[in-house]
Amino acid sequence: MNIEKQKAFLLHVVYIVFILGLGYIAIKYILPLLMPFVIGLFIAILFRKIIDYIEKKIRIRRSFVSVFILIIFYGLLAFIISVIGAKAFTFLKDLFSQLPDLYRYTIEPALEKTADNIMEQFPDIRPYVEDFLLNINDTIFSFVKTASANVISRITGLAGRVPSLIIKLIFTIVSSFFFTIDYYKISDFLMRQFNGIRKEMVIRLKDKGIGTIGKFIRAYSAIITITFAELSVGFLILGIPNPFLFGAMIAIIDILPILGTGAVLLPWAIIALILGNTKTGIGMFILYLIITAVRQTVEPRIVGGQIGLHPIITLILMYVGARLMGVLGLLLLPVIATIIKTLNDEGTIHLFK
Repeated sequence: MNIEKQKAFLLHVVYIVFILGLGYIAIKYILPLLMPFVIGLFIAILFRKIIDYIEKKIRIRRSFVSVFILIIFYGLLAFIISVIGAKAFTFLKDLFSQLPDLYRYTIEPALEKTADNIMEQFPDIRPYVEDFLLNINDTIFSFVKTASANVISRITGLAGRVPSLIIKLIFTIVSSFFFTIDYYKISDFLMRQFNGIRKEMVIRLKDKGIGTIGKFIRAYSAIITITFAELSVGFLILGIPNPFLFGAMIAIIDILPILGTGAVLLPWAIIALILGNTKTGIGMFILYLIITAVRQTVEPRIVGGQIGLHPIITLILMYVGARLMGVLGLLLLPVIATIIKTLNDEGTIHLFK
C-alpha cells in the first residue's frame, strides 16, 4: 500500500514538473513570439464591454462600433506617443551628448576645488591627493565619455529596428481589429472544442485569469501612485523645478525591476554632492532610502492583497519570475499562481490542500 502511494506521489510530482516545464517554455519562447496577437486579444478584451454597451444602445452592427472605437483609441495613442516620444528622444540624446562637457567644465573643477581645500588643510598629503585626483579624473571622464557614446549609439541604433517594430505594430493593430470584431465568434468556436468538465474549467480559467490581471494592474497602479506622491513631495521640499513632472517620470521608471528610482536618484545625489549642493545630495539619498523601504514593504502586501497570495509568497514568485523570464516573469508568475490557487480552492483542480 505504501509503495502504491509512493508511486502515485511520484507520478503526481512528475506531472506537475512536466506542466511547469511546458508553462516555462510557453512563457519564455512562445509568448514573446506571439506577442502582437496577445496584445491584440488583450485590446479586444479591454474594449469588449464598451462595444457591447454601444451596440445595444445605438443598435449598430458590432463591426462598425469596433472599428470606430479602435480608430479613436489608436489615434489618441499615436498622438500621445509621438509627442512624448519625440521630446524624450531629444532630451536623452542631448543629455548624454553633453555629459563629457558637463564633467569637463563642471564636475572636474568642483573636484579640483575640493582637493585644493583638502591640501590646504593637510599639506603633507598633497602628493597623494594630486595622484588620486589625476587617476579619478581620467577614470571618470573615460567612463562618462564611453557611457555617453554607448547610450547615443543605442538611441540612434533604434532606427535600425524600426522596420521590425513596424511589422510587429501592423500585426498587433490588424489582429486587434479581427479579435474585437469577431470576439464572440472566436470565443464560441474555441468553447465548442471542449465538453463537460473541461469546458467549465476553461471558462473558469478565462474568468479568473482576466480578473487576476485586472487586480494586478490595479495593484501596480496603486504602487506607482504612492511612489509618485513620495517623489513629488520630496522634490517640492528640495526645491526641484517641475517636481510633479519629474515625479511622474521616475515613478514610471521605478516600476521596472532592472532600473528603479536608484537609477535616477543616486547619480543625481552624487553629482549634487560633487557640485557642492549638499542639501540636494543628502536629500536625494534620504528620498531614495524612503522610497525603497516603502516599496519593499508595500509592494508584496498590495499585490498579495489584490491577488490573494501571502506577501512572502508573492515576493518569492516575483523574484523567481524576474530571474527566469525578466519583466514578463515578474508580472506573470504571481498571476499564474493566483489562478491555480483560486481553481484549487474552488475544487476545479486538486493540487494541494
